[in-house]
Amino acid sequence: MTALKLVKDNGRTDAGEAYTPLVTIYADASCLRNGSPDQSAGCGAVIVDRNRMELKLLARYLGPLTNQQAEILACVKALEELRRPCRIEIFSDSRYVIDTMKGRNRMKTNRPFWGRLVEQTYGHHITWRWVKGHDGLVFQEAADRLARAASTAQTDLLSDDLELLTEHLSNESNQLNIRAFEIELDKIISRYTTFDHPITSPSTFDGVASLPSAFSA
Repeated sequence: MTALKLVKDNGRTDAGEAYTPLVTIYADASCLRNGSPDQSAGCGAVIVDRNRMELKLLARYLGPLTNQQAEILACVKALEELRRPCRIEIFSDSRYVIDTMKGRNRMKTNRPFWGRLVEQTYGHHITWRWVKGHDGLVFQEAADRLARAASTAQTDLLSDDLELLTEHLSNESNQLNIRAFEIELDKIISRYTTFDHPITSPSTFDGVASLPSAFSA
C-alpha cells in the first residue's frame, strides 16, 4: 500500500479520502437444528481495523436459513459494516465459502446469497483465508460464540451489549482464551431469553483517533 502523508486539519486528514484501512474479519455462522423445519441461524463476526487497533463485533439473527446460507451471510454482514474501501483478510472455517470465493467451486446453489456477497466485495481488495474451526484462534472463537448467541436468542444482539463484549474481548486479545468474554456473553443471552426486552449496559472502546475509521465514511 502506498505510504500517505497525513496532514492534520481540525482533527481530520487531507489524505483521508485516499487512505485505505487494513481490516481483518473473522466470520462464523451457527444453525441450530440445521435441515429441520424449525432451524434457527445466526452469524457473528469480529472486525479489526488494524491501523487504529479498533474492534467491532456483530451478532445477527438470520432466521430459518441453512448453515451454508448463514456462512455466506456472515461475510456479507461483516462487509456491510465497512464504510470505505479497505484491504481485507477474511477468515472463515467454512471451506464452502472460502473455496467458492477463491474460484474453486461454482456458485450452483444459493445464488441469491452469493450475489449479495459478491456485491459487498466491490471496492475492496480481499484475501480469503480458511481456518480450522475451534482451533484456538481467539477472534475466530469469539465470532463462533457470537453466531451461536444470535441463533439461540433468535434476535440480534444490541449495540450496547456488543460494546461491552468488545471491551472484554479487547482486554483478552493477547491471551490464550476468551473466558471473560464468554462469561459476559452467557449473562447477556440469559437476559435475552428471560426478558422480552434485553437490558442494555453502556460501554465504550477507544481507538486511535488520528486515522479515519474503516467503520465510518
